[in-house]
Amino acid sequence: MYGSIVCRYHEIATKGLNRAMFEERLLANIRLLASCDGIEDLVVQRMRGRIFIRKKKNASFTEEELEKIGKTLSRVYGIESFSPVLETEPEPEKVISLAADCASELIGKLLEKRESISFRSRARRSDKSFPLHSKDLEIEIAGRIWEKFGDRARIDLTSPDVSVGVEVRDKIALVYYETFKGPGGLPSGCNGNVLALLSGGIDSPVACSMAMKRGCNVDFLTFHSYPYTPMESLEKVKRIASHLNLFQKKGRLFACNLSEIQKLIRDNCNPRFRTVLYRRMMFRIAEMVCRRYKLGAIVTGEAVGQVASQTLVNMSVINDVTSMLVLRPVCGMDKLETIARAEKLGTYELSIEDLPDSCTVFAPDSPAVAAKYFLVEAEEKKIPDMGSALEEAFRGIERFDDL
Repeated sequence: MYGSIVCRYHEIATKGLNRAMFEERLLANIRLLASCDGIEDLVVQRMRGRIFIRKKKNASFTEEELEKIGKTLSRVYGIESFSPVLETEPEPEKVISLAADCASELIGKLLEKRESISFRSRARRSDKSFPLHSKDLEIEIAGRIWEKFGDRARIDLTSPDVSVGVEVRDKIALVYYETFKGPGGLPSGCNGNVLALLSGGIDSPVACSMAMKRGCNVDFLTFHSYPYTPMESLEKVKRIASHLNLFQKKGRLFACNLSEIQKLIRDNCNPRFRTVLYRRMMFRIAEMVCRRYKLGAIVTGEAVGQVASQTLVNMSVINDVTSMLVLRPVCGMDKLETIARAEKLGTYELSIEDLPDSCTVFAPDSPAVAAKYFLVEAEEKKIPDMGSALEEAFRGIERFDDL
């Protein structure tokens, strides 16, 4: 029975004097996401380059608890990997016996169904006063296992059936047999709060997750065009935002009805510039939300050259309306790469639900792919009382906190 889980981080270890801040954020995120998953009574603490998770009163974890906590930890940005561990005193014989005996029990069960099994032992010691070097410790453990099973247990250093891991620290030694991948990166929230333009498509949820991985906590802004788009489109975005919130402290969703502004553009402007004009309005409203809620940047799912509004020329013209920092995490990815990330993230099936979004409302048959600044600015001057229309759209924004 495992009494603790050890979490390892990678990028945080490169930080200097401010490393403690990143570690504390990681601890807080583990506690928060575990609580959101209904996992209580955990003790989460850091210990010189590692995060330890134990149950209160040092009780052992059941298999069901380990599985549930594992699902949580696989969503905590900042964790490189994690393992359920057995603990013992850092004395050579105790370490070797625990590692070899438990591995033998596991290998024995596997050999009930197979003729042979492959294994390896891996050891590291952060306490250099430990009398055995890492390589010697690996040899001792492997030797004990081989003595028991002989040729039925062969050593395989690359892709073994069973891997025995040992980590010797100054006051404790850890033994583990499984290592699970975490999402890596930095703990969400350590680099401030941002606003993501979240549509019902594939790209923007992936951009949100990549911003989280770089330490941002993400709020969401979506645009709809009711009654020209169904309210089911907004419900779809709510489901996507709710899924993304599994990876962070819950972000808020802001929903803005763009239909009145779109009608003004339709009725007064050259159709070829509609898409660019829509996006410029979205960026203006996004900046208003950022200023109101003190958010540090706008995040989009734009990829260079993917659609008409995402050519370099058009992206520059759209970007020109805001002084906010704009982050485009997926700008250099192709669609297949984004789809693969969306599938791994768990948003792909939600995104491919066939519902219209605001960008398709009154969409032109032949949109401009290289809109010039002076032409776009001239078209905007044709929009009657544009400032009032923007203010009205901003005041009408709905906010959803409990996703």
